Amino acid sequence: MVTSGLVLTASTLRDAGFRHGFSTRPLGDFALLRAPAGPQRALAEVVGFDPARLHQATQVHGAAVVDAAGAPDTTREADALVATAAGDAVGVRVADCVPVLLADPATGTVAAVHAGWKGVVAGVVGAALARFADKSRLLAAIGPCIGACCFEVGSDVAAKIGFVDRTAGDKAFVDLRKAVRRELEGLAAIEDVPGCTKHEAQRFHSYRRDGDASGRLIGVIVAK
Repeated sequence: MVTSGLVLTASTLRDAGFRHGFSTRPLGDFALLRAPAGPQRALAEVVGFDPARLHQATQVHGAAVVDAAGAPDTTREADALVATAAGDAVGVRVADCVPVLLADPATGTVAAVHAGWKGVVAGVVGAALARFADKSRLLAAIGPCIGACCFEVGSDVAAKIGFVDRTAGDKAFVDLRKAVRRELEGLAAIEDVPGCTKHEAQRFHSYRRDGDASGRLIGVIVAK
């Protein structure tokens, strides 16, 4: 894992020539409806892409996957985006959910996945993987998200996700990162970019910590 101070990167993707990054709180707020142009320009400069070619979607905690084709259209509802044209960037916004970046070194195709617990249960990771011809050659980076130290859920939710780290009465602390990693088994390489969004207030935005006032982080990757 490498950091610029504003953006975290995975050495697995970087060494394969994929421009990408996971933003940190100091870079700004990437919430779709209120994000100013400044943070997006800064992100594009650090990562190295044309901000006019950044594709995002309206995220709904589901399993829909859309292609980044033509002009960016943020009105489409999806929680994963796939880009095949060199220079196109795809990004997902998070504030505790797991951002996953995927890349195929053979074709240059990339994907960005927003994996909250509902999306994980719905199968969003598998749906994104299904868009690639051969998942055994894929590279994956799992970005900062809420850790098992802080992700407290009811027993009903814990039963759906699994990977219970510990319990406290009728509550359970779940390792969402491990749940995502399970879905990525069989890939060529999987790299964790560490960080707990709720626990590390200076570095990350967190909905669990800050509620509606929380900003959003972004995970982005560029096709080549």
